Amino acid sequence: MKINRFFAIFTIACIFVGIFGSTKVSAAENNLGLPEFPVIESQNIVLMDADSKEVLFSRNQDTKAYPASTTKLLTALLVLENCGLQDVVTYSERAVNSIEYGDANASISPGEELTVEQSLHCLLLRSANEVAFGLAEHVSGNTSSFAALMNSKVVSIGANNTHFTNASGLTDEFHYTTSYDMALIASECFNNKDLMKIAGYAGLYVIGPTNKSTFTRYYTPRYEMLEGGDYAYEYCCGGKTGYTDAAGNCLVSFAQKDDLRLVCVVFNGGATSRYYDTEALFDYYLNNYKKISIDEYDNQITNSDLDLLNLTKDLSNNDNITLSFKEGAYLLVPNEVKKEGLTTIATYSDSPGYSGEEGGFACISFFYENTNVGNATVFIEHTLSNIYENHLVIERTDYFFINIWYILGGIIAVAGIVTIIIVLNRKKWRYSNYISKNLRF
Repeated sequence: MKINRFFAIFTIACIFVGIFGSTKVSAAENNLGLPEFPVIESQNIVLMDADSKEVLFSRNQDTKAYPASTTKLLTALLVLENCGLQDVVTYSERAVNSIEYGDANASISPGEELTVEQSLHCLLLRSANEVAFGLAEHVSGNTSSFAALMNSKVVSIGANNTHFTNASGLTDEFHYTTSYDMALIASECFNNKDLMKIAGYAGLYVIGPTNKSTFTRYYTPRYEMLEGGDYAYEYCCGGKTGYTDAAGNCLVSFAQKDDLRLVCVVFNGGATSRYYDTEALFDYYLNNYKKISIDEYDNQITNSDLDLLNLTKDLSNNDNITLSFKEGAYLLVPNEVKKEGLTTIATYSDSPGYSGEEGGFACISFFYENTNVGNATVFIEHTLSNIYENHLVIERTDYFFINIWYILGGIIAVAGIVTIIIVLNRKKWRYSNYISKNLRF
């Protein structure tokens, strides 16, 4: 019983700490000239570095959510990976009749032909559901096969808490994702130039007469952070809205300043706060952070660093250890940090054994003025002495801070809960003692 009570207290404390979300760093912690962090209203949100996949800010990032029409970003990506922009899509009667009253649509007629490029503009600007259905049929023959393609894609990029059943995002019990997984999907989309050109289209898109239509269609984006939108943002590269009664207001946004590319995902947010929160997070990181390449820090990590972790204990004197970073490796740091002031230290080893075994790695931490500004993981490739050179490759970089206020909040929460339990137990004991003294048979 005491063990169960301890775990109950611990779980409650973790939840209490977690509801406040997490941020990469606060100015009070590192004294690196950062402004006060913005107040974020959204309760299901992720801001991610699109290149490193590092989460810069999150709140409930692993909570299951309905993505609504933000699903169409993945639909568009798969279409572009399997079709040419000038390929012709013929819309079936089944696709046209798939929409219900109130669904977003582009007034497509059965048998109507549009190019993939035209279709994708209808899909992302108008959020047309019959177009999503028709594109799924065009790529995979039917919507079930396309859903299987979607699920295969998300697994391949590490979105393991996602499952899709349709190309449009209409509510289905088995059509769900998380804000973290959608940020991974959005990061993949950011790398597709054709998709970003369409998702970032801010003007009036025109589709002229077709084989089934004599009128001209005009479309403007529903997404409001592009030029001319109600929430126009200078660094915005595009995005996608979504809404259903079950999903609430959803938003996926892309932004870039110089070489820093960010994606922000909001699920079940407020109609306006989803935009304000996205802009606030973009502003904070795009204006206060920069990338520092760490390729040239190869020679600053020595064998003595690794000896402290017992990583070289089994190597012979003839072995030559070469340290190198993955090409393009970088740290994301506050603007105040100067490259020449960085120092490194090997801080952690998960697998100290070597002897040619696979899987060993260590953590190299970067410091600036005694403040940890980033960590990089050193992986040890499988090698054999005197046959291959031993390579320690830093494959990815992370930036990790623990907010002391969250820790203090957790301690206070635990102390409060323990106090309540003690008081209740004392009252229970006093009551039992009273009964035992006064109860007569």
